Amino acid sequence: MNLKYNKELEQKYSYLSRTINEEFINIHPIQRGGLLTPEAHKALVAYADGYSLCDNCLKGRIDKIENPPVVDFLDDLSKYLNIENVMPTAAARKSKQITMSVLAERYPERKVVVVDSLAHYTTYLAIETNKLKVKEVPHKGYPEFKLMNEDFETIINQVREDEGELPLLVVLTHVDYKYGNYNDPNPIGEICKNYDIPFLLNSAYSGGILPIDCDDANIDFIACSGHKSMASSGPIGLLGFKDKYYDDVMVHSQIQGNLTNKSFSNKICTFMGCPPVYGAPLITLMASFPTIVKRTQKKFVEEESKKANYVIEKIQKIQDLKVLGKLPKVHPLTNVETKCFEEVAKSHPRRGFFLRDEFKERGILGLLPGISKEIKFNTYGLTWEQVKYFADSFVEIAEKYNLV
Repeated sequence: MNLKYNKELEQKYSYLSRTINEEFINIHPIQRGGLLTPEAHKALVAYADGYSLCDNCLKGRIDKIENPPVVDFLDDLSKYLNIENVMPTAAARKSKQITMSVLAERYPERKVVVVDSLAHYTTYLAIETNKLKVKEVPHKGYPEFKLMNEDFETIINQVREDEGELPLLVVLTHVDYKYGNYNDPNPIGEICKNYDIPFLLNSAYSGGILPIDCDDANIDFIACSGHKSMASSGPIGLLGFKDKYYDDVMVHSQIQGNLTNKSFSNKICTFMGCPPVYGAPLITLMASFPTIVKRTQKKFVEEESKKANYVIEKIQKIQDLKVLGKLPKVHPLTNVETKCFEEVAKSHPRRGFFLRDEFKERGILGLLPGISKEIKFNTYGLTWEQVKYFADSFVEIAEKYNLV
């Protein structure tokens, strides 16, 4: 071993900490929905060790553990999402990759995946790693970047004409990472049902924040993210799927060692035996689940939308500032074009970093460093007092630079 223990090594790795704490307001666009509940913090301490969730594994499968109640949890999750089966995965991206893999096996003649043009990069990588082709549904461009339902049908027919086969899958981004646009899955699910095409909803930014009814929307597969939107430490995702695809997803191992005769018939090949969420990820998701169910009820969802739209109303008085995406907001992830701050950055000693500095001085963290042209934030879960303070601080910074 070339590396030796020394004080420098200890100093580098033994005292890791974060700037963000209870003294600051965190408006990071992809962290708000993943912040742990008090119950999850408590469970995290108890189950932080690797494989700690497997202490009482009697059947060699994480989805069969009864203490803690993983079996009950997955059943409750399926009821919550209104889809027959749910399995944990390493992340929502893995859920998408698995979906495409099993469908490519089921429908080998179909090679094209239809995606909306606001799809996350991992949707594209899932397509690529499965050696499939992509066909994008266009959006309407600046400033709303709105998707039109009828364009999905148009693209489906283009694929059928060009390929001689229907698409393998249609993927809809429920709420996109860039603008926070909400897209209703029901019309797309109806189109997919009429064409007999599997439908995957990517709810990485919405599952656990907005209510989802997979049966009502004709969703065949759903990908969720615990660490983005379900108050869980990461990484963890969920794959929900209809009974129609149960045998495609839950493929039991059939291999046998030629010398040892080893076999693993209880292991699921799709998940490499068990998904790798053996401790902190799954236990924190379980501990936060009651809060997730509560906060996706209508009155809580509407309240969070009001907070985001309150901030938007307040900051629109700033010169050369434009909120991108569809308004009013349904999901609180917000993208703001700030040409005003970009102009300030041109002559400021800190350049684009000045804006993050200004917010940090006011106890607000979460903006990307060095960015002033276009910023994203998320007010999800903040108190009204914090929301109003954030909006006032935003305007106050603009006033400081004569932008109001």
